[in-house]
Amino acid sequence: MAKKLPDNLSNLNADDQALIALTQKLVQIPSVTPIDKKDLAANRASLDLIEEAVKETGATTQRLSFSGGHEKWDYEVDNLYIEWTIGSPDKHICYIGHTDVVPPGDKARWDNDPFSGKIKDGFIHGRGTTDMKGSVTAFTKAVTEILASADKDQLNMRIGILLTTDEEWAAVNGTKKVLDWMKEKGKNPDAFIVGEPSSQDTLGSHIKIGRRGSLCGTFNIKGVQGHAAYTDLFENPNRALSLALTILNSQAWRDGNEYFPNTNFEAVATKSGDFNASAVIPGQADVLWNFRYTHKQTPEGLEKHVKDSLENPPEWAKDHPDFDKLKMISVKANIDTASLPYYSEPAGLAKAAQEACENITGSLATIDGSGGTTDGRFVHGFFPSAEIIELGLPERGGIPCKHKHPEDYLKKGGMHQVDERCAIQDILQLRDIFKETLFRYNRSNDNHSQKPKKACPKKTR
Repeated sequence: MAKKLPDNLSNLNADDQALIALTQKLVQIPSVTPIDKKDLAANRASLDLIEEAVKETGATTQRLSFSGGHEKWDYEVDNLYIEWTIGSPDKHICYIGHTDVVPPGDKARWDNDPFSGKIKDGFIHGRGTTDMKGSVTAFTKAVTEILASADKDQLNMRIGILLTTDEEWAAVNGTKKVLDWMKEKGKNPDAFIVGEPSSQDTLGSHIKIGRRGSLCGTFNIKGVQGHAAYTDLFENPNRALSLALTILNSQAWRDGNEYFPNTNFEAVATKSGDFNASAVIPGQADVLWNFRYTHKQTPEGLEKHVKDSLENPPEWAKDHPDFDKLKMISVKANIDTASLPYYSEPAGLAKAAQEACENITGSLATIDGSGGTTDGRFVHGFFPSAEIIELGLPERGGIPCKHKHPEDYLKKGGMHQVDERCAIQDILQLRDIFKETLFRYNRSNDNHSQKPKKACPKKTR
């Protein structure tokens, strides 16, 4: 559990106070993903703040605005790229982050204003603290503090920061466009740190080396509406749809590895009939389904798999009375909106980060690929040989103990939740982990031949 700190932070040193103050200022900017043009000013202000924070450090900065690219999500997105050249670089590492946040929802449910940045009981409160403004400020300050210290002479590295204001929604004109720009300009990082929340409860318990992709789709089947007591007056679409789901749910995927969960198929939502009309068989049934899939699958391949499973079902399904109606099910996979997976074989950067986490927190981080999609999925499309890790604050807001915090645990305080917060101690330690990771990665002789340690498996999604 995070160490409790006084709310006035008077016992912190100047660097620590500056980091917390910068985090508060960033959280106080209501930089909701700029789907609505009214949000553009706040998003630009969030990048202005970080750009100003590195102004006197010798960094080069580039603002990049993109729009278009998609008929649905063509809104303008502001992005920022920062770069330092330290010593005689033989390595180039880039941090990927975002300053946009999801909407706060019903503000009346929050204990404080969602953009207050209030400090209470050792936590900074506000939308985006965990996801992921605390991480952005921690990495920014990690680099600027190194540059202001005598330790900078130990580094020979090019360090970049890529910040977007559209990660939480379409991500059409954000990180992907900046990576394309970097490639065009000859900026070729050897490795990337994505600053997304990577642990569940405790800082540094997990380091991600990939994420599964997400593919949504639908099943639709028409029947004949009729009286439930008269079988000659209806054709129940639920029966064939139920069989289709049974077929897909019965399939076990074995395409994961020691770090990566297997592909899985899930029915997310169903729509059919009326609970207030118990004697009426519906005339149509619909299902929304989702695949979370590994880097060994493709959206096109999964769509084909679903269709083949219904066109050529297993032998046991042929005894079902509605077997012949499987061919009447309309299958659609939303390939154009699929989130792609990625997998980065853990090597020198993962090892450096794992050692840094162990040194700062006292425990060995688990290397894994669980959780939802992030902008890390775009990297290998432009830099296929780059190593990628994800390392950030705890997803649950630094509230790890459900016995001591039963009113909060899993209910509020975490990323995208009401009363989102992050522990001050976690931000300070994350900065220190980033610093040490940079030094350790800089010292590694061959980052592609080193492997992180095997940690004991920890509970993960």
